[in-house]
Amino acid sequence: MVAGVRRRLALLYAAIFAATLLLLGPVLYLSFAQQLAEAFDATLRLAAQREAARAFTPAGLTLGISSRFAARPSLALRDVFYVLLTPDGRVRANPDSVLHPGLPDRQAALQATHQKSGVFSTLSTRDAGDIRLFTVPIMRGAHVVALLQAGHSLSTLAAARRRSLFFLLALGAAAVAAATVGGLLLTRQAMRPITAAFAAQRAFVADASHELRTPLTMIRTNAEVLLEAGAVSEAEDRALMEDIVGEAEHMGRLIADLLTLARLDAGALPLERAPVALAALVTTCCRQMARLAARRDVHLVNGAVAPLVVLGDAARLEQVLLILLDNAVEYNRPGGTVEVTLRGAGQQAMLEVCDTGRGIAATELPQLPHLCARFHRGRGAGTVAEGYGLGLAIAEGLVRAHRGRLLVRSEEGVGSTFTVLLPLSSRGDTRPAVSSAVGVR
Repeated sequence: MVAGVRRRLALLYAAIFAATLLLLGPVLYLSFAQQLAEAFDATLRLAAQREAARAFTPAGLTLGISSRFAARPSLALRDVFYVLLTPDGRVRANPDSVLHPGLPDRQAALQATHQKSGVFSTLSTRDAGDIRLFTVPIMRGAHVVALLQAGHSLSTLAAARRRSLFFLLALGAAAVAAATVGGLLLTRQAMRPITAAFAAQRAFVADASHELRTPLTMIRTNAEVLLEAGAVSEAEDRALMEDIVGEAEHMGRLIADLLTLARLDAGALPLERAPVALAALVTTCCRQMARLAARRDVHLVNGAVAPLVVLGDAARLEQVLLILLDNAVEYNRPGGTVEVTLRGAGQQAMLEVCDTGRGIAATELPQLPHLCARFHRGRGAGTVAEGYGLGLAIAEGLVRAHRGRLLVRSEEGVGSTFTVLLPLSSRGDTRPAVSSAVGVR
């Protein structure tokens, strides 16, 4: 149980961390992409302004382009290219021989001439993708005498954005993995006091149950001896002595149940691992419960039973079935029926106990752990049933110890069906009995 809580806490911590990353990740990526775009534009602007300053000479307008800006095979693969324009946007010089539909951007050129300041624009092309342009005016006094339009393919910016996205995704995945491992370590450290407290509680219950069995047995035995020997003659005194015997018997069963649960919790319940013929076990349990069923006016039916074999502890599986039969009889109505069936379901044996009682209330049915909670007692016929509410908890624990499942379906006013699913033994399995200590975590 503690291990399950630790795992759930670690997963919850990792889920919260992952949700935080999902919320902050897009913001971080968009912010980083915006900074890349701004840096890209700043680089393009500086390059254009530098070449514009070099383009103007006293002899007139010439273009001073560095030799490193040689023409490339494809426009998408070029570095920054430059085109010298007239104030009305016509090409005056094109040293890189950039020829592409839409270039130069005359609208941006006219806007730069009108504003007498640099203008950014973006040109979309089919073969070269998007091209970012910056048009800077070349001034002589207060007049625009020429324009320099610099361009750069946005493919490099898109590649940088993709690299940053992949980097953020990888970093986020690594962070979530680290958070999961760290959560496991932290929860393990935090749960140590709780684990120690649960271990101490289980040890106390087991020790107390074990120590109480002997004095209770002595009290019951002495009271029975007094009754059988006739040492108590008064009717009132005999009634008191009989009450002592009955209560000692009830307390003995409670202590035995608590000891079983404590051993299950501690993983110290010894179980035999041997082939168990479920059909014979069903017959035995039905025969044992027949008298109790008849006393409560309940018809116990041994229904269709298939010859199935599972690997487990026959005594513990018998205990499971007796608990289910006892509940089915206890919560049934006078004249009702309890039917036990056994059939195969794939690689599992399906043992069902069906009753025609009042069923389980809709508020209690949705969660089986609630029904199997310790000291939880359901209501039958409008009153709380007898017992201590440990039967289903023990049955569910023993079924899980056999690597099986306990299921329930019920309809209020119609009845309930408890189903035990157990893995079938392999065909021809004749392994000898092996004792092992198992528990439910």
